[in-house]
Amino acid sequence: MSSEPILAKETQAARFLSSYHWTKEHDGFGGYSGILLSEDGADFVIVSDRAHMIEGTIFRHKDRIIGLRSNAMTPLDLPDSLFSHLAIKDTESLARDRSGRLYMSLETENRVIRRETNGVWSFLPHFPDIQSLPPNRGLEALAISHDDTMYAIPEASDNLQSPFPVFRFRGNVGWDIPMSISRNDGFLPVGADIGPDGRLYLLERGFAGFGFSSRVRRFEFNAQENASGETLLVTKTRRHDNLEGLAVWQTSEGSLRLTMVSDDNFMFLQKTEIVEYAVSI
Repeated sequence: MSSEPILAKETQAARFLSSYHWTKEHDGFGGYSGILLSEDGADFVIVSDRAHMIEGTIFRHKDRIIGLRSNAMTPLDLPDSLFSHLAIKDTESLARDRSGRLYMSLETENRVIRRETNGVWSFLPHFPDIQSLPPNRGLEALAISHDDTMYAIPEASDNLQSPFPVFRFRGNVGWDIPMSISRNDGFLPVGADIGPDGRLYLLERGFAGFGFSSRVRRFEFNAQENASGETLLVTKTRRHDNLEGLAVWQTSEGSLRLTMVSDDNFMFLQKTEIVEYAVSI
């Protein structure tokens, strides 16, 4: 978590719709760091940073979330061989390709794992620039494009002025770094998704010592360095809790939705919430 001072000034191109306080339903509830949604935004898959997954359905009325129904938290059947420290299974982000394979980043291991449709987990190939990321400041955000290209963004960059690298993995090519994203105002990447419009959406978090702020930016996929993108949302500090997971989907009327889930860090003073904003294409 960043200790950089930040007092966010709220700006919005996105329109706030609702925030739903999700209360404890199961043992191990909380710590949610990644979210997937079905194309209609109803069904969800959420991963916690303690290697658990939960699935369910979001219910809405007039664009507001009015309830959730979920199954029990289930531990991910991750082989111990994937971890150098068995006590730390820090699963951060979540993505899915067209064939249904799941991808997750392991922040402390600085690796990406993939679950095949038969349930078998494996590592994606090593990449030196990812392996050199600092522990617990590694890959925080994953997103998969419509052609199954995967993008991964770390929480760290070389220094406070250096941009964040955007790592790209293509199965027939391997890893490369096609672009980088500007670092400013104390915000650090925590979640990402590729929208129905084919653009990259990045959720970032700021921490002021007494609360969190959030920023969402949107980027075109053109090779460039230090890209600033389009800022869609900046919340004031403590407007929401610690938003970490982002899913972007489109309504039947054609409007885009940003759905975000918070990580309560399993702390009493924090809360788990599902937050939604509308944004123009």
